[in-house]
Order: sequence, then C-alpha cells, then structure tokens
Amino acid sequence: MFRNIALAAGRQLRQSSFAAQRGFSAAAAEEVSAPIRQFGLPARYAAALYVAATKAGSLSAVDAELKQVMDIANSNAGFKGFLVDPSVAKSVKATKMGELLEAMKFSQTSKNFFGVLASNGRLSQTLLVAEKFENLMRASRGEVMATVTTAEPLTAAELADVKKACEKKLAAGQKLVLATKVDPSIIGGLILDIGEKHMDLSINSKIRKMEILLSEAI
Repeated sequence: MFRNIALAAGRQLRQSSFAAQRGFSAAAAEEVSAPIRQFGLPARYAAALYVAATKAGSLSAVDAELKQVMDIANSNAGFKGFLVDPSVAKSVKATKMGELLEAMKFSQTSKNFFGVLASNGRLSQTLLVAEKFENLMRASRGEVMATVTTAEPLTAAELADVKKACEKKLAAGQKLVLATKVDPSIIGGLILDIGEKHMDLSINSKIRKMEILLSEAI
C-alpha cells in the first residue's frame, strides 16, 4: 500500500504543514473551544483538531475519517508499525500519509492535521490522539461513559439497577453510555467508572484494606 508513493504529494503535504500548523494554533485561540479539558500532548492535538474541524464545518467528516485511520491501524500491522516506527524519516511519513489520505478522499482538515503530525514527528501518537478526540465527540453529544466491572456477568435486572443508579449521577441533557467488563480477580462486588469518578466497591478491594489495617495493627 505504501511502496508506490508520489513524491509530489509528499512535497505538497509538507509545504502545507507549516501553514496548517499555524492555522490549528490560531483556531485553538479563537472563540470555539473543546467541550472538556484533557491533559497531555495527544489531548492538545485532539483539542486543536476539534476546534479546527468545528470552525471548518467538517467535524462529522473528521470524526469519521479519524475512525477510519484507527480501523486501518488496528487491522493492519504494517500500517500501525509505519506510524510508530521512529526510524522512518518525517518526510517519508508525510509523503506516504499524503498519498493514503488523498486516495481515501479525506477532508482538507484531516489532511492538514496529519500533515502537522507527520512534520512534527508525532504520527506515533495517532491512536492516542484519536482516543482523546473521541472523548471530545462524546462530550459534545452529551454522552457520559461509564464502565462497570464485576466478577461475573450481570443479569439483566442487575444491569438495569446499575444503569438506573448511574443515570442519577448525570446532569440535565446528558446521556449514559454504559459498558460492562468481567474480571474474576475482584472476587465480588463491583468497580464503577463514570466520567472522571472511580468507585471501587469490590470484595478484593475490601480485603486489601483489611490486610493493610491488620498489618498496621500488628
């Protein structure tokens, strides 16, 4: 997929990357802002992309395109390796990404953004950026992610109770997106992560606390 790359496409992408980078910085400073605050380098790139896409009217397209890149990376080991390989020159990565995105007919916002990532040597951060961007998209839709972890699969009635309890934590206009996980190591009880809140109500956690108390008492 990446062998027959047109050098002209790479030159065009590199030439546009500096202007694109200035555009992303300027967009981030204007009135539009990300719906939630996240931290770290991938979060900053994701916020800049969100703002730029919003102002360009291409937010839905960029969201779909970023998911396409993630799908390719998760299903194609060669492409994922290409993204994270530090031995591949920035110019080569810019060229190859330019050819791929052109062939996939991506929006100009996405092409500019990946040009910035490539020219900054940050394509290895693509999946992390995509994860942070998805958090922004969920927040913009009023969705609150929650994950409940139990030692055994929940029954339909138990799941309904957990969902009802979680929905009481939501603000007006928010929507719950509930996921379940099974982890036998917690023994019993449950662990609930909703938004930025973490509640460990597992039996294993209680046992660990008891062990700490006992060790301190001896």
